[in-house]
Amino acid sequence: MGNNRTVSKTIGFAVIFITCLTILYLTTIYKLTWILPIVCIWVVIQIGIYLKSIITLDQLFKNAMYALLLSTFLNQSIISINIGPFSIFLYRILLILAIVLYISTALYRKRVIEDFYNSRIPFIWLFFGGWILYGVISVLWSVSIMASFKYMSLLVMGIAFVYLANRTFKTRRQLQYFLAGWLGMTVLLVGIGFVNYCFSIQLPSSGLYGASSYKLSYPTAVFFNQNDFAVYLGISFFFFVAVGKNAKRTMLKGCMLIFSMLVILLIYLTESRAALLALVGGGLVYLFLLIPKRWKRLTLQIICGLVLLGGLFVANRGIVKVQNLIESAEQYELNEVLPSNLARINLLRNTFSYLLDSYGFGIGAGNIPYYLEHKSYFPTGNVYQVHNWFAEIAGNFGLVTLLGYVIMLIYAWLAFYRIYEKVSSRTDKMLLEACMVGMVSFLISSISPSSVMNLYFHWVFLGFILSTLSVYKSRELES
Repeated sequence: MGNNRTVSKTIGFAVIFITCLTILYLTTIYKLTWILPIVCIWVVIQIGIYLKSIITLDQLFKNAMYALLLSTFLNQSIISINIGPFSIFLYRILLILAIVLYISTALYRKRVIEDFYNSRIPFIWLFFGGWILYGVISVLWSVSIMASFKYMSLLVMGIAFVYLANRTFKTRRQLQYFLAGWLGMTVLLVGIGFVNYCFSIQLPSSGLYGASSYKLSYPTAVFFNQNDFAVYLGISFFFFVAVGKNAKRTMLKGCMLIFSMLVILLIYLTESRAALLALVGGGLVYLFLLIPKRWKRLTLQIICGLVLLGGLFVANRGIVKVQNLIESAEQYELNEVLPSNLARINLLRNTFSYLLDSYGFGIGAGNIPYYLEHKSYFPTGNVYQVHNWFAEIAGNFGLVTLLGYVIMLIYAWLAFYRIYEKVSSRTDKMLLEACMVGMVSFLISSISPSSVMNLYFHWVFLGFILSTLSVYKSRELES
């Protein structure tokens, strides 16, 4: 009797799902785009109702999160439907499903407040909540309300994923699955990257799709451009290294070594200077972690001394070079095309000017592109994204938000390092090394993409970091 009921439910669900697909097809033909959000939400609800009849809400939520994790790396390459200023694709559909399932489960179990405090990092969630609240308030002085709305939707979705990841991956084993999912999808994306380079083929999700022939060989995989891909690869490289270094099996070590070499080659082919610099910076930090504990203080003192001496020797020459670049940038008109380095300098100069104009409070969520297009002080060659993650945060949300973001990352890194000095397990070292060195790589290479807010893997990486921090904080309290 139970089997018959399951079969009937499956058939009923199949009929509903096919009906929904038919409606979606008809709406795209007749351009009834306003119906699409309603149909998509209905499909999500029907899927949830069906699956609830088979597994529990907790199991359903965890399965949805694993599917969401993997879909993040596909970007907009699958099921991308444009609805006016927004687009619906697999990641967003699964994120909505995961949010609905979590809220349903948390309310049913009456554990919303309990989940907040059990994360062991409630002050970080307070910062994220304050970030969202400030972004909403900043709409009051935003010039482009639509730009603020779109930008805030990206921020809310990103923070939602980070929180849901924290409530899903609560053990070292689950963190290993998280890391394995990242690396598994990286293998796929590396393969697509080499297809880009070898056959000059780009996916429709790439900004180089249909571009000039000499641009088609840049590796972009599923990302918009090669710089975005390079930032992702920089993090992934150190993930491969961390797993390979701490793996017990020789076969796994060899595979990690091969893939790490392939990643370096792809980063070189992207021609992203920031990503190459991130490899160097991350590599130096990794070497520091591997130095015996008794030598670390002396090594750190020597490094600080060398940096100070080097700064004194090159400071004057560096200042002169920057001044020369600024003077060169000022020779261009507002609508002229600038060399990349000059355009980036003027983008930063414009953003700093906007920050001063707003007395350090920021010009409003998502409004930097609008200001660069319509209220530019310095020519940017028709480039309207700031191309620097820290400047992007400061320009949109102000100095306080930027300071909070930086403090959060510094706190996480120092907490990881303190724990790293105490652990001896290969698994512990692998997870902590991946987090610490991956953070260094990201922070250096984040000056390369046009915007980091819409890079979904950034939020996945942040989810991995904070989930790992929460797990080890819980272990410290229990021990």
